[in-house]
This record gives sequence, C-alpha cells and structure tokens, in this order.
Amino acid sequence: MGEQTRDRDETDISEFQEKSFQYQLDCLKLEIDLVDRSIARLETITQNVKNFSVVIWVASITIFLGQNELRKYVIVTALMPILFWFIDAWWMHFHRGAFLRMKKIKQFLNSDDLVKSFEQQSFVNFSVLDVQGEQYKGTQQYEIYTNVWRIMRYKELLFLYLGLAITSLIIEAVVLLTSK
Repeated sequence: MGEQTRDRDETDISEFQEKSFQYQLDCLKLEIDLVDRSIARLETITQNVKNFSVVIWVASITIFLGQNELRKYVIVTALMPILFWFIDAWWMHFHRGAFLRMKKIKQFLNSDDLVKSFEQQSFVNFSVLDVQGEQYKGTQQYEIYTNVWRIMRYKELLFLYLGLAITSLIIEAVVLLTSK
C-alpha cells in the first residue's frame, strides 16, 4: 500500500507541476501582449509630450512677441523645451524598462533555459509577469537602458528640445537687435 501511495503522490506532483507550468506559459503569453501594449502606450505618451511641448512653446513665443512690453522676455521661452525634454525622457525611461523586458523574454525563448524549463516543467532562470522589467533594477543593463540623463542625449530628443531652446535664443537676439 505504501508503494501505491508513493506512485500516486509522484503522479499528483507531476500533474500539478505540469498544470502549474502550463499556467505560467499562459501568463508568459499574456505578458508578451502586455509588454507590447505598454510599449505602444508609452510611445503614445512620449509623442504627446513632444506635440504638447511644441504647441506650448509656439503659443508662448506668440504671446511674448505679440505684446511689446513682453518681447524682451522671449528668452524665458527657452526654458520650456528644457522642462519638456526632461519630462519626455522620464516617460521614455519607463518605455525602455518595458523594452528591456521584451528583450529578456526574447533571450529566454531562444535559450537552452526554455528547453530545460520544458524538461523540468518549471521555468529555469526566468520569472513571469514583470511588464516594466522591475526585476532588473539595480543591474548595470537596467541602469544603462533606463538612465534619464542618458536618454536625454538621444538624438531625437536632443535635436527637438535643444533646437526649440536655441530658436528661442535666436528670436530673443533678433528682438533685441531690432528694438534698438
């Protein structure tokens, strides 16, 4: 009777482990979709920040140039793009965390750990449902991927926001030169 109980326990454990592993695989499929949607949502947010910053900047320039007593303060509009530059980089840092997570999922799916996971019916060197890549915080790769100051140096952001700020300075110089 002891042998029969042991066989049943091993069967129950392996059946339980198989069901648990299948559930984790389903969660991994869900996570891939969630990461993809998160990346798309964050890209939309950063695009909206860019659009909003340009609209606010143009409106500010228009207001300052439209009133004679404010023209000499056009230089203040150079600060707005710098603020939006930081905000955009901040949102992009979340985007980069999700992007890193997708990269790690890809690496896992193409590694020997996936085969070992199927053999053992348990994930090997991988955990599921970490859409923003929080588990990588503190690692050098995460810090490089998500560093706000590094993101601010991306050419797309640098050209846009620095270009707006420099344009404000040029407008200020033209205003000062033409007002004398």
